[in-house]
This record gives sequence, C-alpha cells and structure tokens, in this order.
Amino acid sequence: MKQKLLALTLIILLSSCYKNWYKPMGRIFRTMPKGGTPGYELGWIHGCESGLGTQFGGEVYKMFYGWKKDPDIVSSNPNYNKIRLRYRSELKKVDWNNQKEVDKNISDYKKIFPIAYFYCRQSVLGILQSANMTPDLPGDNKLLQPFEHNAVNVFTITGNSGDTWQGWF
Repeated sequence: MKQKLLALTLIILLSSCYKNWYKPMGRIFRTMPKGGTPGYELGWIHGCESGLGTQFGGEVYKMFYGWKKDPDIVSSNPNYNKIRLRYRSELKKVDWNNQKEVDKNISDYKKIFPIAYFYCRQSVLGILQSANMTPDLPGDNKLLQPFEHNAVNVFTITGNSGDTWQGWF
C-alpha cells in the first residue's frame, strides 16, 4: 500500500501542469497576463526570472533563476535574424516577414520586462518578509546561520503578516 501511495504521489508531482513546477516560486509563472503577443509573453517570463534571481530572493532563488534580459532584443538596432533563431519556439507565432508585427513584439518585450521584474522581485521579497526573514544585502555577513532562517518560517502564524488567522486569508 505504501509503495502504491508513493508511486501515485510521484506521478502527481512529476506530471505537474505548470512550467517550472520544481523551482521555488515556479507557480508564479501562472500569473502571467493572458492574451499578449509572443514578445509580451517572452518579456514577462524573462522579467519574472530576472526578478526572482535578485538578492531579494536569497541564495536559493539565485540558484534557480538569473538575469534573463536579452541584449539583442532591447538593443536600439536589434538583429532580427539572431532573435528569430534564438527563440524559435517562444516566438514561432511571429510573422518575421511583417516588420510591423516584429516591431510590435519587440516593443511589447521591452514594455513588460520591467513590470514583470518588479512584480516577481517584490513577490519573493514579500514572502520572505512575511516569514520574518530578510535577504542578504551587499556587505552583510554571508555565513550560514542555520537556526536563524529555515523553510518552516514561511508557515509560521506569527510572521510579519500578523499573528492572527486573518493574516493567512
């Protein structure tokens, strides 16, 4: 019975229906606004991954995420062929023969990137702060302090969000 239960649990976990399910805050990618152009969606994903990869998320987040802003897309003179080849699957719906559509996708990428960056950075910072945890800042002692912070802090009822059940809802 235990083996069947373990197998079922693994199947459910491994067949997760959202991208990045195995990463911390992987579910945040489901909050991406729907209905945008492919450039918009790519910019949102790159912005969010960049925001999660800042020092505000701590070392764990930096292991999974990093700076993703594409210098070729945000360039004042983008190399369209290079972009098209690099993001074949992400930008496959873009008609690369229609210059207006290409420019619209690049413009959408540039517009949404800072918004997604800020949203995801503040989301991860808010989770840490609600658990009475603070990210390391430049100049701080980076030594591991095992009893100061741990994963259980996120689920404490006495975090910064309040010491009542109202903070949970």
